[in-house]
Amino acid sequence: MRILFFLVAVLFFLFQAAPAYSQETADTLACRQNRGSCSFVACTSPLVDIGTCRGGKLKCCKWTSSS
Repeated sequence: MRILFFLVAVLFFLFQAAPAYSQETADTLACRQNRGSCSFVACTSPLVDIGTCRGGKLKCCKWTSSS
């Protein structure tokens, strides 16, 4: 019976912490809406830098259009 209370407490703690990890910064959402992808390194050809992700910590890269 004690293990059941322990498991319920652990699950409650985990589900309370989950929303903090699911929230993304505004620049990351804007990058994805512009069909870009977040990168740890600088964007290289054929990708171009169109902004930032994760509050300015990452680069937002997008494929250049050939037309």
